[in-house]
Amino acid sequence: MPSFSTLDELVALYPEAFDPAEAEGMDAVIQLDIDGDDGGRYALTIRDQEMDVSEGMHDDPTVTVRTSAENWLDIHRGEASAMSLMMTGQLTIEGSMSAATKFQNVLDFGD
Repeated sequence: MPSFSTLDELVALYPEAFDPAEAEGMDAVIQLDIDGDDGGRYALTIRDQEMDVSEGMHDDPTVTVRTSAENWLDIHRGEASAMSLMMTGQLTIEGSMSAATKFQNVLDFGD
């Protein structure tokens, strides 16, 4: 797994970790609304088996994921479960749950 210690470093890895085969048929905007000291807002547009990452908020995302930077980094390190964080209210998903679920599969960090 690639090394990252900040949200910016993690998001910079998304294009390289993107697996187009897993994104077949997907047409979605995943809005990351990550708070905390190392937080940030990113819109991940997945369409035609390509992903575009841009900073900021999208006007009409398919799904919005909200959590802390610490939680988001821990999920990607395998140190936390998104489902557990949802059950404890530390991660919320608004919009298409199917897009959120599919998003989990389009990134492959080689772990």
